Amino acid sequence: MKRTLTALTALLLTVVLLSPSNNSFAKSNKNTPLKTTINSETKVKKIQAQIPLMATNSTIDGVYVQLWNTTSGGYVSYYLPPNTNNPIALGYLPANNDIYNVSLSSTGGAHDMWIYWEHKTKVTGLVANGMALACPSCAQIKIFN
Repeated sequence: MKRTLTALTALLLTVVLLSPSNNSFAKSNKNTPLKTTINSETKVKKIQAQIPLMATNSTIDGVYVQLWNTTSGGYVSYYLPPNTNNPIALGYLPANNDIYNVSLSSTGGAHDMWIYWEHKTKVTGLVANGMALACPSCAQIKIFN
């Protein structure tokens, strides 16, 4: 029993220490300077554009959203509340060529789930790998039916 409790405590501590918060790559400030270059007398700031990750959920069940940035290795999680008929911004993604793996998990029944080009009907979860979400029409999640 003592060995089991020690193993569970070590596992829980590992998960807590290694799990990232929601303040990772997808929640960075829109106006964060990417690079500052001094050119003779003028100072030029280059700003990395941010794309909002928009989502709607017209069902009675909440949906967990997980994004893995396969390019940088970053990870972020969101919760999309039920009855979110109007689009909300879950977070912001850098407008670059990074590739993402996306996972959706319903807290209840099966629904139609849509991420960019992936669409499944009557499922409780959806995983889409290799998605470039760098455009406003690409970074959209819809849960319905």
